[in-house]
Amino acid sequence: MKKTFTIILSLLILVGLVFYILLYPKLEIISGYNAKILCSCMFVSGFTQEEAETVELGFGPLWLASNYVDLASNTVHSSVLGMHKKTAVYRTGQGCVVVNTSQVSALPAKTFNPKLIQYADDLYKDVCVKGSDKLHNAIMSGFDQDESELLKTRAVVVLKNGELIGEAYAKGITTSTPLLGWSMAKSITGILAGNLQKNGYWQLDEPMPLPEWQDDDKKKITLKHAMQMTTGLDWEEDYSKVSNATLMLYREINMGAYSASVALANETGKVWVYSSGTSNILANALSGAFENKEAYLRFPYDSLFAPLGATTFLLETDASGHFVGSSYAYASARDWAKIGQLMLQHGKWNGASVVDSSWVAFLQNATEASKGAYGAQFWSNGGGKYQNLNPGDYWLDGFQGQQVVILPKEKLVVARLGVTYDEADFDFDTWIGEIKKAASE
Repeated sequence: MKKTFTIILSLLILVGLVFYILLYPKLEIISGYNAKILCSCMFVSGFTQEEAETVELGFGPLWLASNYVDLASNTVHSSVLGMHKKTAVYRTGQGCVVVNTSQVSALPAKTFNPKLIQYADDLYKDVCVKGSDKLHNAIMSGFDQDESELLKTRAVVVLKNGELIGEAYAKGITTSTPLLGWSMAKSITGILAGNLQKNGYWQLDEPMPLPEWQDDDKKKITLKHAMQMTTGLDWEEDYSKVSNATLMLYREINMGAYSASVALANETGKVWVYSSGTSNILANALSGAFENKEAYLRFPYDSLFAPLGATTFLLETDASGHFVGSSYAYASARDWAKIGQLMLQHGKWNGASVVDSSWVAFLQNATEASKGAYGAQFWSNGGGKYQNLNPGDYWLDGFQGQQVVILPKEKLVVARLGVTYDEADFDFDTWIGEIKKAASE
């Protein structure tokens, strides 16, 4: 009997040790992801808790977390069996920010409301169009046609020659529902960096204006290196485990400062490494151009969204009040499509220059170090990823199949938003080929 007890105790200790080593560190990711995404789904996109937990939080081990929503304080509390408690707080104009529960009271006061910005007229506001039957069928082939719900496409918008020629939405999604673009936020960050370059704040071949980089080899890192993700910083972009990316998003108060603190691993300018950290370094560095936090928070709206009449955009901040330029941008599918159209028009909108045309060219041109796959905060088909796109086509891209594709030759922009758990389930190459063919007829 004593021997049996000893064996059982040893097994329990072993199981506990395996749990602690393999799973316990990941619980912070699970509770942080749950709190942040559920908060934004409810208070930014307007979904119910049930809808968000069923769709946005309906995959992987996310079900391990328990979520409590406090509607009175606009907060979401999440934990896994009481461990790694995280709280996400919604603040008008800055969206939801996730922190350890004990840190809520230390969050900066909200200082800005995008609703007070004066926006240009929305060119697509009163447009209602189905498009040709062939285009409609092509668009709908990107939506679930049965109960498998593998694709979970939420919205598709197609523009040609600047005209809205087709769109479709999943149940419950409207033309004004703000949807998460995930890493499409990087492209927004890249555009904003160009608007500051136009204003003379920084130049491509000048060192990044970070004081903490001036005492070592990081001082060799220029704006161009950061834009093209060739900084040489030691970065691991892996969301399946505790990595630089997950620590940044679910533990750090100041995401850009954390990312800037990692060591160099490669010679600057020689190796391309996809890095959400680099985008947040850029987002942080933008703040140096402004006298105060309110001016910094207004900048994306004043310089980019307002001229487009893109009223649904919201860029969320981290707990330090800096934009999460890597991941957290929300907008309707129509407003996401406007970003693609702006690029297609070489930075011009309604006769005015919103982004310098030379900067647009820089954003889309693939860097040699990426072997044609990446430009500057935009993806490129220069490496031939998609057979049905041209080498000069480029796009904004995000987790779970978010894409805004710019096809200059066809004068076509296609925006697709969804929650596809396994992106391999969505045959984007075939789908975009069908859209191209239908839009040309």
